[in-house]
Amino acid sequence: MRLDILNTMDDVDECVGSTSDCEATIKALVRCTSSLHEGVGKAVQIIRENPLLVSRAEEHFHLLDPLIEYIEAKVFLASDVDQLLFGLGYGRDDMELLNNAYCAWETALEQNFVERLCAGISSLSDYRLNNRFQRLLKRETSMLRHRNHRRALFIGSGPFPISAVWLHRYLGVTVDGLDLSSDAVERSRALIAKLGLEGSINIIHEDSPHYDVGAYDVIIIALLAKPKKVILDNIYASAKPDCEVICRTSSGPRSVLYEPTPISAEILSKYAVRDARVISGAADDTISSLLLTRI
Repeated sequence: MRLDILNTMDDVDECVGSTSDCEATIKALVRCTSSLHEGVGKAVQIIRENPLLVSRAEEHFHLLDPLIEYIEAKVFLASDVDQLLFGLGYGRDDMELLNNAYCAWETALEQNFVERLCAGISSLSDYRLNNRFQRLLKRETSMLRHRNHRRALFIGSGPFPISAVWLHRYLGVTVDGLDLSSDAVERSRALIAKLGLEGSINIIHEDSPHYDVGAYDVIIIALLAKPKKVILDNIYASAKPDCEVICRTSSGPRSVLYEPTPISAEILSKYAVRDARVISGAADDTISSLLLTRI
């Protein structure tokens, strides 16, 4: 079957069913025309049939990358009909599979970039998502009500603490990045040293959910940091009364990328939602943000 003439979902079905060549299947999907619902459904099928795309994402990044780019494009270009019908036919397992794939892709993207930057063959501005996170932190810091912040915490900083970097630049304060992965912390520390930001950004390894956050004026919780309830309970127990908390989430079709943060009645009994920046439409941003303050 010639991949250059595949342009329907039936063609992708035939390719999926007749070959174990994952690369050919992904190329077939990327070349075809489809709705958000059809395209994402086929992406789920590919991920489910090729679990190494997620479990060994860094090794198979050359395959996962175009698949995630395809899913992102479908989300960003979703029509009104797509958005109205979003979620019909997607089971909980499907959404979890997509969220895990996106998490694996973003982590591998960060790992690859840190290696390149530390080797001196890339600069910060070369990071593919740099502008996206720059816009995100600009939106988030614009929500903050206080202007006398002295210290900030970013929970879930990952291998490449890009949010911590932009948070430091916008607020001009010391930022601590916290992650439970020792590998992510090691990579982050090497990158921070390469950027000459020691003392301005500190990376902390913490695998206990019960850590003291009483030193911080601002806390941002990454979308990939979980479980959110445990994190928010710990902040409620140990943060300053006037600490401002930004909790990231996703909405609408973008929830195929990131799992939304569940805002339960229990959380609302402890926190007030003071502001929000909700991302929708054709913008290539992926993350929405909620400003929370303790009740």
